[in-house]
Amino acid sequence: MRWPWQRRETHNIDKMKLWGTGADIGEPVYAGISVSQEQSLRMTTVYRCVRLISETLAALPADAVRAQGDIREPVPRPASWLSVPNEESTWFAFAERVFESLAMDGNAFILISARDSLGLPSELWTLNPRQVQVRREAAGPLYFLWAGDQRLSRFGPRTPTGDVLHIRLAGGGGSRGLSPLDLARQAIGLGLVTEKFGAKFFAEGQQLSGVIQLPAAEVGKSKEYIDLIRENWMASHSGSESSHKPGILTGGATWQQLSISPENAQFLETRRFQVEEIARLYGVPPHMVSSVTNSTSWGTGIEQQALGFARFTLLPWIVRFEQAFSQLLPRGQFIRLNQRGLIRADSETEARVITNNVLNGLMSRNEGRSLYDLAPVPGGDRYMVPANEQVLEPNGVPATTTQPPAVTEPSP
Repeated sequence: MRWPWQRRETHNIDKMKLWGTGADIGEPVYAGISVSQEQSLRMTTVYRCVRLISETLAALPADAVRAQGDIREPVPRPASWLSVPNEESTWFAFAERVFESLAMDGNAFILISARDSLGLPSELWTLNPRQVQVRREAAGPLYFLWAGDQRLSRFGPRTPTGDVLHIRLAGGGGSRGLSPLDLARQAIGLGLVTEKFGAKFFAEGQQLSGVIQLPAAEVGKSKEYIDLIRENWMASHSGSESSHKPGILTGGATWQQLSISPENAQFLETRRFQVEEIARLYGVPPHMVSSVTNSTSWGTGIEQQALGFARFTLLPWIVRFEQAFSQLLPRGQFIRLNQRGLIRADSETEARVITNNVLNGLMSRNEGRSLYDLAPVPGGDRYMVPANEQVLEPNGVPATTTQPPAVTEPSP
């Protein structure tokens, strides 16, 4: 016997297939290597951008709200998956994987594995996007093939009994979102190749600080003699304490300083440019990936740059997420990611704004205290209005003032 409030499983899933290793996402690039999603993460800038977007958005509190007139108020008993999506994930880990899937593959596929007695989703899992194929029958709806053979239906407003909620980035007119890593595999490949070149360059010791040139008469000396000259020079001039000691070479030997070649100098510039290239791909301010060599057009300060990042980069991700997951809630309810932590100003500016709002009657004192997680105080729910401001009637007379009776002149 199953009680009415017990959940009803719709899919008996193999959890090992949920997020596994996928195939290579692209052909070998012109840099001469094959770039997969796992290999892309080896480039530190790619890894940082994916982590920055996914962790920042997953950390935003998610609330279920419903519209009441012009405002939205929290739902008293939100869906259980908003706190525990499944038996193995917290909300943060689940949302992080959704945004990570979007940032890497351009698609997120959320499997509805169980429903409650009302038929609403009660358990959610994130599928590996590279193991999901998007198909469409002739003149029919979309469906998905998972792990090659398991057919799943699409969840949507007109198909509330569907199996998979599909979220995608820009699709270029197709039914599947475009992968940012696939689109930028040439730039990522160049970054990986220059990183590999630099590692081999220093590992094989191809860059020397200088050489000791011996005169032609000394060329025939034994190897022990030449090693003795090198060891004596290193013993006298190696280390920071000996860096400015004058050097003395005898027997006609001379010291020739070696500098980095223009080709190697250009290699360093290429590495710096690839950092900015990947940051541009994800819309991340350069300073957030530790690139501070050039000026930025994101703003004049760290605060303005953070606000620009929240408005121009993260906001579309937030709207896309909210509208998709709101479909899983009962009619009239919506998902809202609390963005206050992203767009809040510095403490002094924030305190001044709250004070002005309280003094001008836009919020009560308790509403202002709640923004700092402070308990309400007695009488704090009343609104204050400045005494020198009054509401005027259309004729210009204050609404709280009784208009004096008109004076009639005596007839002659």
